[in-house]
Amino acid sequence: MKTEQTPSNGSMGILSTSTTTAYHRVVIDGVGLFYREAGPKDAPKIVLLHGYPSSSRQFDALIPLLATRYHVIAPDYPGFGHSDALPPSHYSYTFDNLAKTTNGLLQHLKIDKYTLYLNDYGGPVGFRIMVAHPERLQALILQNANAYKEGLGVKWADIAQYWADPEGHADIVDRFFLSLASAEQRHIAGTAHPERYNRDSWADEYALLCRPGQRDIQAALVYDYRTNVESYPAWQVWLRKHKPRTLVAWGRNDPSFIAAGAEAFARDLPDAEIHLLDAGHFALDEKNDEIAQLILEFLARTLDVDQGRALFGDLNARSAPAAAKEFLDGLQGVFGFVPNLGYALASEPPVLGAYITMLQALGATSLDPVAQQVAMVAASRANAADYGIAVHSTLAAKLGAPAEVVAALRNGGQLADPKLEAVRRFAAAIASKHTQVSDSDVNALKAAGYDHRAAVAIALAAAAKTLVNTVAHLSRPEIDPGFLEQKIV
Repeated sequence: MKTEQTPSNGSMGILSTSTTTAYHRVVIDGVGLFYREAGPKDAPKIVLLHGYPSSSRQFDALIPLLATRYHVIAPDYPGFGHSDALPPSHYSYTFDNLAKTTNGLLQHLKIDKYTLYLNDYGGPVGFRIMVAHPERLQALILQNANAYKEGLGVKWADIAQYWADPEGHADIVDRFFLSLASAEQRHIAGTAHPERYNRDSWADEYALLCRPGQRDIQAALVYDYRTNVESYPAWQVWLRKHKPRTLVAWGRNDPSFIAAGAEAFARDLPDAEIHLLDAGHFALDEKNDEIAQLILEFLARTLDVDQGRALFGDLNARSAPAAAKEFLDGLQGVFGFVPNLGYALASEPPVLGAYITMLQALGATSLDPVAQQVAMVAASRANAADYGIAVHSTLAAKLGAPAEVVAALRNGGQLADPKLEAVRRFAAAIASKHTQVSDSDVNALKAAGYDHRAAVAIALAAAAKTLVNTVAHLSRPEIDPGFLEQKIV
């Protein structure tokens, strides 16, 4: 298990472009369902299942960051957002039915392999879908979606009174679920930065809760929530049996689903990546970029590795052609092992040879060795290439770069050394601007004491990384332990 109080600030892996969200409506089980969709339809699927009393709108800022690489679907459940809110006489509001209708949407869209992102009510909806169709789940992301009794905050003792006597404790529904104050507190409770929260979020949620018929709909779901708590043991057995690849990104200040619920997943999923974030229940409200980073890095190690293996096969000495042996021996001499990416490049030995030649040429330039690694990390970060960041920050450490420089290379951000920072900025400009650097980019490099020779050398570093980072994105190699052992978190 990996438990962290905050995520490492490693490569975001977020590309500079995004795709436009499209908005759709279809009829499933007699209910008009609204859903958001973005990203290439031939990419791996991520299904975002929202919480209470929100809708797919809660993912507005997350969707564009994920959709550069993945096909994202985010539905509104019946009774929520822009989906139909039929009266309970026409649609039975239970979590069984929400899951059945949501699964019906996925089947209608012919989505039979997916990663599920579950938040709050999305937990019981998603767990029911997973249990019914375990073969469809590729990975699991849990954000304040509880499955353990120790994850229930103090208010759940009052809610249990409602389950035992709905008529005698009807006020609990109004107090905890339907009031404007409760809508606001679901967002800002526990946060140290209430100024980061958009008041429109809970104002709009409250407006939707005030629609005719909503009290009956939400009261039915609150009463049915008891079936979720009763299902926790069965869901835990399912997790132990199927062991889905799991990322937990949890707002540790959530008073409803407390941090103990996040840590409890380690019992049944010892390999889960667990991150406790300094945020509340709707952690995306103030940790959107950090959670996007965690998701992209996690999926790059799971789904993307699978894609790369499907295209390249296993990356090892047996898969490498004989013509690449001399080049691979050279990598062995440099690193003490042959990197996984080296085997991918070796599938075309002349390409591996060309890359090594580029590195040798870079080594002979006027740019000092640490600055060379800074340039290659910067280009890799602009290419959203976590592998390249790991490799060249490791090499920087081996070359004697100060610990604070290595930390900044690993985790992102500016370098305190003005000359190295100038190299970082110029390499990032080359890669992110598709070589079209501006006069101001050049002048900033010159102001740091570099001349035209350094500019050309940094261009070589960026070009070398464009080549190898492209192959890394195709082959999706796992980052070798030798490049992770010095990682600073």
